[in-house]
Amino acid sequence: MFAIERDTRIAAHRTVLHERSETLANVPAGSRSYARLLKECEAISDEIERLKGCTNIPRSVAMAAPVLLAVLVLALIS
Repeated sequence: MFAIERDTRIAAHRTVLHERSETLANVPAGSRSYARLLKECEAISDEIERLKGCTNIPRSVAMAAPVLLAVLVLALIS
């Protein structure tokens, strides 16, 4: 996953998490709505952590790898 795309997705998830957290603060604890919002907030938080753990691969490296592999295969065939 490219770093820019990952960072954009993390920012979007953080915005949604902030909105849900504000809503959660106004819902009575113990209610069904509270439980649903809490579960959604936890899922969003888990997704943010998963995205943070993704490896940053620069676009140039990702594009160069197949080319280098093709050159090596051609060199071995010749």
